[in-house]
Amino acid sequence: MDNNLLQKLKDWRKDTANKEGVDCFRVFHNTTLEAIASLKPKTKEELMSIKGIKERRFDKYGESILALVNSNLENVLYDAENKESKDEPYTISKYLRFLNIEFRKYKARIRGEVSSLNIKDGYLFFSLKDKDNESVLSCFMWKSNYDLYGVSLEIGMEVIVDGFPEIHIPNGKFNFKASNVELVGEGELKKAYEKLKQKLEKEGLFSPERKKSIPDFPQNIGLITSETGAVIHDFLTNLGKYGFQIKFINSRVEGQGAVQNLISAIDYFEGKNIDVLVIIRGGGSLESLQAFNNEILVKRIAEFKIPVICGIGHEKDIPLMSLVTDKAVSTPTAVAVVLNKSWEQAVNNLSIIENNLFYKYQKTLDLAIHHTESLSNNLLRFFNNIFQTFDKLQHVIENNLSKIAYELKSMGKTMSLLSQSLLEILKREFENKSKMLDNTEKQLKFFDPVHQLALGYSIVSVAGKIIRTTKQVSIGKELDIQVSDGIIRSIINNIRK
Repeated sequence: MDNNLLQKLKDWRKDTANKEGVDCFRVFHNTTLEAIASLKPKTKEELMSIKGIKERRFDKYGESILALVNSNLENVLYDAENKESKDEPYTISKYLRFLNIEFRKYKARIRGEVSSLNIKDGYLFFSLKDKDNESVLSCFMWKSNYDLYGVSLEIGMEVIVDGFPEIHIPNGKFNFKASNVELVGEGELKKAYEKLKQKLEKEGLFSPERKKSIPDFPQNIGLITSETGAVIHDFLTNLGKYGFQIKFINSRVEGQGAVQNLISAIDYFEGKNIDVLVIIRGGGSLESLQAFNNEILVKRIAEFKIPVICGIGHEKDIPLMSLVTDKAVSTPTAVAVVLNKSWEQAVNNLSIIENNLFYKYQKTLDLAIHHTESLSNNLLRFFNNIFQTFDKLQHVIENNLSKIAYELKSMGKTMSLLSQSLLEILKREFENKSKMLDNTEKQLKFFDPVHQLALGYSIVSVAGKIIRTTKQVSIGKELDIQVSDGIIRSIINNIRK
């Protein structure tokens, strides 16, 4: 593997990714670069044989890669030859490759009239004639690039092509290698615009039924525009402070050459976690807005799964991309207004709800105060009635108590007399009863079994039953013998009758 070439390829990939605003692996994976550095392809066929390089990717990056590879080979050969001899001649193929590498420095935009045209399966040759002095420039273009920009070349048509000069190595023929082509003149542009507009309209791409609704409360925003100029500043300045997360891809937005950048940027956002894709640029003429009237770009927008909003200023004719997007407004600032709308409504609704809550709270509070005051008045009247009734009852009770006091005083005298008589009777009765109790106590003491026990007697029982005869017991039974100071437990060993 040529490590020097691999490093050059990685540096080129990094610069390309920065320009396109994408991750490096979106351009090429490391494995693809390593294969290129190992095989060192010199032609399109050799480069296309490497895994990871398809026709579209070759159209986009192929020439740059071949230039790097050939430049690296040429430098190695040139250095080796110089070491042996400074006078050693080039071979034809090496010299042509050397020239082509140098020619890449002379990129240009060429304007001319199509004087010849030969379209093949994968490429086309055409000639451009200078209107002033009949000078002719032979041009070559890959068919994929030609189809991408949507211009149907015709003899006599005036166009502008971007590219660089190149010598075809097999036959040494000089060509201008065109990377894109665009029409010249507002009339031609208008004619192409109307033709494509009718075609896309018949295909139903502008139908309102196929357009997706913009979600409420979007947060993750994919943004495609140029990082230079006032457009992105105006958009971000007017975007509300609602926690938007902006994922930005820098892209060309001016002229026909912006088509490839825009498509790559859209491809980058495919499958990304975004709520809406935003494409914006400032105002411009039909000529400067050619990229936004490109058929492939318009169809790419139509098939994009996430809602798309565009804000593209225009003088008169609405760009076809604006007609196909899910929401189109005239300025980047208006796009910010669209994104803010649902959030602003939510904030306004919150204010209304807040006011309603305060109003209902105040109303409920006033009603509660009214009920409390009414209840308080009712309670006051109720207790006033109670107090009045109490006063009346108090007066009646006082009168009755006076009567009762008099009656009690009278009855007290009577009771005093009665109590004295009753006490005397009770005293005599108590004395009689006391004498009777004393006699009874003496008798009880005399007949009390415990008293007899103190005299030497005892009480014998089995299981709580007092034994009176030998028939009530048997050998082995337990006896309880109660004496004056306790109980003696014994077992029957013998019975004599």
